[in-house]
Amino acid sequence: MNTPTHLLVAAAALAKRDAPVRNTAVVVAAVLPDLSIFVLYFWARIVERLPSREIWRNVYWQEPWQTLSAISNSIPLWLLVCVAGLLLRRPVVAVVGGAALLHVLLDLPVHASDAHVHFWPFTDWRFHSPLSYWDRSHFGNWVSLAEAVGGIALTVILARRFQSLWVRAGLVLACSAYVLVPAYFVYSLGG
Repeated sequence: MNTPTHLLVAAAALAKRDAPVRNTAVVVAAVLPDLSIFVLYFWARIVERLPSREIWRNVYWQEPWQTLSAISNSIPLWLLVCVAGLLLRRPVVAVVGGAALLHVLLDLPVHASDAHVHFWPFTDWRFHSPLSYWDRSHFGNWVSLAEAVGGIALTVILARRFQSLWVRAGLVLACSAYVLVPAYFVYSLGG
């Protein structure tokens, strides 16, 4: 799934009115599993000046990026954070674990050839789903359409829950990803 969808899902499931610390934790944690990918892209594109095609077809599959991705997408790791927060009665820690866990659990069924190592450190096995959120040869057109519809529905729900102009502007920005991300990949990867 695209990162903005993870933000919307986590916010819909875990954010509450008048809980700014909790809600900040939800937003940050919803992004954490993808953080290594953002760092990789920034480093490869801005510092190394590599073309996007090279980044996604080669560099992404090299170390240390695969290990960092395995750690940040680890179901056992985020489950441990969530349980520790609950046992220690630290709700913000539990929410961090919960938001990141939601992210990796929702990624599991929509990554085909680009599957993550979701059970690090116990195994390096990858579940190669028959579905992909982007790859047309794995129903990516349909999955991305379903993701966009779900994301727009979550945006409406969250806009009703939160009246703040800043939150609503963020929601519009998140929804813009359903147009901008596919446009970027079509442009940068040539279709």
